[in-house]
Amino acid sequence: MAVLTDYHVHTEISRDSSAPYFDMVMAEYDAGVRHLCVTDHCDTVDWKTMGFWEPCRDVARREREMYEKYIDRLPKDLELRMGMELAEVHFHPELLPELTAPDWLDFILGSFHITKEYGDFHEMDYRDPAFRAELWDIYLTGLDTVASYDYFDVMAHIGYWRRYAWQQGYDEALTLAKHGDRVERLLRTLIHNGRGIEINCSGLRDGCGPFPSPEILRLYRALGGEIITVGSDAHRPADAAKCVDVGLDILRDCGFRYITVFTKRRPDFIPID
Repeated sequence: MAVLTDYHVHTEISRDSSAPYFDMVMAEYDAGVRHLCVTDHCDTVDWKTMGFWEPCRDVARREREMYEKYIDRLPKDLELRMGMELAEVHFHPELLPELTAPDWLDFILGSFHITKEYGDFHEMDYRDPAFRAELWDIYLTGLDTVASYDYFDVMAHIGYWRRYAWQQGYDEALTLAKHGDRVERLLRTLIHNGRGIEINCSGLRDGCGPFPSPEILRLYRALGGEIITVGSDAHRPADAAKCVDVGLDILRDCGFRYITVFTKRRPDFIPID
């Protein structure tokens, strides 16, 4: 039986989640997860004001406080790690040394949710196909910027804004047919720099599909990519570990034999089967 891992999970520390830390961790455990990393949002930008989000300075400290508060109450066979999802560093790269300094962090996701041109992907109107085409260019340029830094271990949810277009009735996938050269360049950069990617299973919950798609996962594997984590991106206990088993099946079909977990920013590999 495959070992379930979840390396993209949010709790009350994230500004878009009200899930109590202990409840979320136990929901993950009850769903079968035995390797878990809590990755609360550490966003340098407030998506409402586009100004600096001061609480990002406290995310790592709060993660440690929660971990130490509850670790003795948690099941002994749960491998719990401390992490965060560090986003929007292209706005404030000068903060990277400070935000990534805590030596108790096991894992950092690198992500990109907000554009300088149009704000947050979650808030956009996707009706115009010309706008969607422009947005892919902006998005991929942003991912290239994220990939140029060395602060993170795994790039989060590549192609994820498809979810928001999907919710508005538009199927706007990141595909190799349209974006193959740029996607390949991004993946080669990540591999060269020793970074990984995740299969983010949140889109599987609503039928949109994983981020990235299986064809991009296969390309990553064909290029020699080995570091890959599985994440539910759950923000509430009801979604804890949702579809991570499906994500494992997809990885297996794409040729992966191992998934990755981290301790003190160092990767370890666990057989899928």
